[in-house]
Amino acid sequence: MKMAGSFCEDALEALGLGSYASRAYAALARLPHSTAPQLADESKLPRQRIYDVLDSLVDLKLVVKAPGKPATYRAADPMDASAALLRGHHDRLTQLEAMAADLVTELRPDWLAARAAPKRRLVPDRKAGPQMEHWRDYATHSVLVTACPPFDGLRAPDWVHQVHALTRAGGTVRCVYHADLLNDTHLLNRAAAFAAAGEQARIAPRVPIRMILTDSGRALVALPSHVSDVASGPVLLVDDAHAVQELQTTFDQLWDGAAPLST
Repeated sequence: MKMAGSFCEDALEALGLGSYASRAYAALARLPHSTAPQLADESKLPRQRIYDVLDSLVDLKLVVKAPGKPATYRAADPMDASAALLRGHHDRLTQLEAMAADLVTELRPDWLAARAAPKRRLVPDRKAGPQMEHWRDYATHSVLVTACPPFDGLRAPDWVHQVHALTRAGGTVRCVYHADLLNDTHLLNRAAAFAAAGEQARIAPRVPIRMILTDSGRALVALPSHVSDVASGPVLLVDDAHAVQELQTTFDQLWDGAAPLST
């Protein structure tokens, strides 16, 4: 049959106290008060450890220290002590629940997307320009771009630095511009800056599709917009290998039929 003292110590350990702290609190709870040496003898704990154990219990508000020479200690009400220990578990559980919710929010969309077939998804924002231009930043060795009016990508202030960094590292950046580019001096100057940074550019009288291909592995394609004042509609993200290869072929055909851009 389990002794009452052993049960109390086991329960305190289950609630989060260490072995020495459980023995010290259980022993002190059966006394009106005690000095540290007396409690060490009562709980059969090493005297060189009892002060550290009592300090930890004081920090947890399970023991109250009364000043004096020598100092004396008394145990908090077991009801309050149990509630304090349980509160610590509740707080930790609340933190874990919040962490679990964040994990689901962060990871589940990718989990669902990975199981969707075919591996394409629509980005529902109609403001396709900023999304498409931002996608170029993830390229590591190649970027292929087709640019149509209103030429949003040419207005991206950081792209010239990205082109320079990518080409300096041995990568390639190629762009086929719609011929309307030639009618805007400011846009031509921007294209010249990209060319100076290492971009290879050509001009075509017709560019039927607006897309960005990065690293021969993924592509963004802007779909037509049904809104008159929006140049591009939703953006289709394509990472299916066969579909990306088809888009690469489309780009190569445009490139072969285009004329070098003279800036």
